[in-house]
Amino acid sequence: MRVFRLFFLIAFVILYPTISRGALMIRNYSAAQHYRFYVGNDKNFVGEPYDFSGVGYSNAGHWATLVSNNYFISATHYHPDAGETVTFWATNDLAGPSYTYTVTGGSRIGTTDLWVGRFDTAVDSSIARYPVAMLPSASDYMDLVLYNYGANQLVGRNVLEDMGSITVSPSTGEAAWYDYDNNDSPSVGGDETFLQAGDSGAPSFTILNSDLSLIGVHWAIATYPGGSPYGSIDTFVPEYYDDVNKVLATGGQALSAVPEPSEYWYAMIISCSLWLARRRRNSP
Repeated sequence: MRVFRLFFLIAFVILYPTISRGALMIRNYSAAQHYRFYVGNDKNFVGEPYDFSGVGYSNAGHWATLVSNNYFISATHYHPDAGETVTFWATNDLAGPSYTYTVTGGSRIGTTDLWVGRFDTAVDSSIARYPVAMLPSASDYMDLVLYNYGANQLVGRNVLEDMGSITVSPSTGEAAWYDYDNNDSPSVGGDETFLQAGDSGAPSFTILNSDLSLIGVHWAIATYPGGSPYGSIDTFVPEYYDDVNKVLATGGQALSAVPEPSEYWYAMIISCSLWLARRRRNSP
């Protein structure tokens, strides 16, 4: 992993929600475009092609992202506690089917801000279980377009700019960072996001194989001196794939990955075959 650039120019602030619980900042916010449950003939939801049903919200204002039948992930500093109930909506319509489950416990992953929680029973099969984006190298994550989910059921977009290990007390872990500079490549236009306190524990996805794959869980923000927006920070979930799987294994479950592990092996075999063929051709 690389270390964050411009470390010395910015201040990191953990997203401890206040009573007001500010909602996800989106550069050119439009309810018709960015509110998942907007009702109106002009609805043009940026996330409409994708299934956000596995993003749940608790009765105490905490986020849960479903990764298997009974298990979800969230943020250590702001996660659903045992006894809270989490509701999932099967569609982008609040009047549509919804399902509510009780949290029975959970555990922190090492010293990170990543939390794995569990429900009392399996979530309805109509609700999405998200795979983790497991790409071959760190460089493959650079410049991926992210779909950032946040408070008030808002969805915006940004571009993954950098990754590295950081400490934002009391947590240390691998993180993914995306800035707020209105100069993204590829461009996300007016969808560009900057996290707020109410977004703690909600997910960031990218699109692989035409579906949502999990990249991060909202952790902190970075600001310039004076507090103006600089960038947002997620716990980088792929780094902890094996650690999360160990927790899920205690309940007889497992994460899924995109691409599937078999695809890795296939790609490696092709690469090795091509390398060997070139070497034979170049041999005297």
